[in-house]
Amino acid sequence: MKLAPALVAAALLLAGCSGSDDAPAPEATTATPADAARSLDRDTLEKQAKEQAEQRVAADDELSRKVREEAERLSPTVSIVIRDGTVTPQGDRVEVSVGQRIRLGISSDADEEIHVHSDPEHTYEVGAGDSISKTFTIDTPGQVAIEAHHLGVTIVQLVVRP
Repeated sequence: MKLAPALVAAALLLAGCSGSDDAPAPEATTATPADAARSLDRDTLEKQAKEQAEQRVAADDELSRKVREEAERLSPTVSIVIRDGTVTPQGDRVEVSVGQRIRLGISSDADEEIHVHSDPEHTYEVGAGDSISKTFTIDTPGQVAIEAHHLGVTIVQLVVRP
């Protein structure tokens, strides 16, 4: 009979250690592993979509930059030098297309006004010792004179083709 009190003591000891440590039991959740997988998939998809959008913006920016560079490379450039009261070139003809970007590179040792007699007109001021670069387009076919106003010299005639 000595076994009975030992079993009772062991049972009480085990009952006392069975988790009554005053900490609340974790709440039961209704989320299933499938719910967690869907949430993870949604987060992954959102992250991938954001990364792809950023890559598209970067690619579009790069393409725009390359198109601008190529357009500038293909743009006709009229190099104008004003030195000692003389303008170079004088009376040259340059063929361009409607809407094509045209670049003027102007270097001058005197104050001068360059007029592009298009519609609308363009006027560029250049000071003594300045070197400037200006770009413009012409939207109407025909002939357009570019002249040095103070010197009264026609620099070039642009022949604007449709």
